[in-house]
Amino acid sequence: MSDGVTPTFEVIRIKLKVGKDVKPGALIRVETSRDDGGVLIGRVKSACEVNPNENPIDINVRDGLKLAANYPKEVDSTTIYRYAEADLIEEVVTVEKVIGGERRRIEEFRAPQTLPNSGAEVFRASPSEIVKTLGLSTDDATALIIGETVGGIQTPIKLKRSTIQRHMFIGGTTGSGKSYAMGVIAEELVRQGLPIVFIDTQDEYSLLVEKLGGKVVVPGQDFNVRISSLTDRELLDLIPTDSELQKNIITAAFLELQDELKGHSREKFVLGDLVDRVRQIGPGLTNKADSVDLAARRTKFLERIDIFGEGVPRANWPKIMSPCLSIRCKHLTSYRLQTIATAVLRELQDLRLRSYIPPYAAVIDEAHLFVPEGEGSPCKQIIREGVRIGRHHGICMVLLTQSPVDIDKGVIRQCNTRLIFALETDQLDAIRGVKSDATEEMLRALPKMPQGHCLLSGTYESIKHAVLVKIRSRRVQKSEGGKVIRLLQL
Repeated sequence: MSDGVTPTFEVIRIKLKVGKDVKPGALIRVETSRDDGGVLIGRVKSACEVNPNENPIDINVRDGLKLAANYPKEVDSTTIYRYAEADLIEEVVTVEKVIGGERRRIEEFRAPQTLPNSGAEVFRASPSEIVKTLGLSTDDATALIIGETVGGIQTPIKLKRSTIQRHMFIGGTTGSGKSYAMGVIAEELVRQGLPIVFIDTQDEYSLLVEKLGGKVVVPGQDFNVRISSLTDRELLDLIPTDSELQKNIITAAFLELQDELKGHSREKFVLGDLVDRVRQIGPGLTNKADSVDLAARRTKFLERIDIFGEGVPRANWPKIMSPCLSIRCKHLTSYRLQTIATAVLRELQDLRLRSYIPPYAAVIDEAHLFVPEGEGSPCKQIIREGVRIGRHHGICMVLLTQSPVDIDKGVIRQCNTRLIFALETDQLDAIRGVKSDATEEMLRALPKMPQGHCLLSGTYESIKHAVLVKIRSRRVQKSEGGKVIRLLQL
């Protein structure tokens, strides 16, 4: 349509043929008059009906005279029509390139640079055009197959395997389908041979993990980690003291043991070793014996957190993690939950950086509890590190939350693939800063999104354009509960 406002390089309006319809988010194609056979790809964002017979004055007259509407329907009318508005997101042109010493004509995708012609016919985009426009994979063997497009021609959503290293964020209200979608992604990661470690705060994934051939463990009962896995800052965040002197003594003792560990003069150290070292070096740092004693006692307080102990031998971790591991953390206090997440994630990252374990995915449920917006937490630093450096070391972080407004926005921005399910209106502002090229119409539709449907968006390397997706059915059906296995006996 040409209406004095469109078409432009960015937006077109399309007069719909009678009996034809479009859905929000559907991809459409428009051929241009270019000699290279150019095609413009658009994404439907809204639609409207024009019916001059239903203006307020005519409706009021009919109501007052008790008259029924008496005019031709759209199929027979010359004044009633519907139109859709679409954003132009890609242009496909045919170019000549020399490949392997041979000149070939190939398709090239780029930002729209050709003004569409008024009167040009518009069609639904084909599956192959949808795949290329969104930057999806065509190889089932290496792709993460998570669902299909909504509206237009249904096309499987096959994310490239490289998406794994660029981290994922999954948000949605309770019951919207985010945990189910995580199960689908877990199936795909296991199929790709990537171990998964779940920090499972609500016991959502126990039986899924078991059915996938993995293990379910209870921290402190079935396994523990060494205090040496932490950084000095993370250690101090866990020790209940505000005394700078005590903190300095504890830090000095901890760093001294860490240096011995790195220098290979010792193979490991545990909490008891740290308490002893505090008592040893304390008198050299202060003449206040009571401060040294308090520093040791405050450090010994960590014995109450049974996640710390002799640890799992590093040679056992690859077997423990594969194909997946659920760390069941239900009913734990926030403090214990964050302590466990900090210790486990730090140990796994350290083992991965030293190539003792293979690449892996760490799934953090209820992520707003671990990386809260505007607040500190013991495990905030390790999760930030994971999303910042993980892609370079084969670490994938997957964060889930029903409350995006409460999660650190910097962390969300580092997650290059985002699945947003139904959200309450007050949560929408939290994701506007990371909406990619999702339109305002797409965002406004989120509160009414059907269960199992999501807005998939990300960066150019993961998913080139935001699209509405229906998550596929799980191959392993969801159930409750799971069987616990003791790792220390492996």
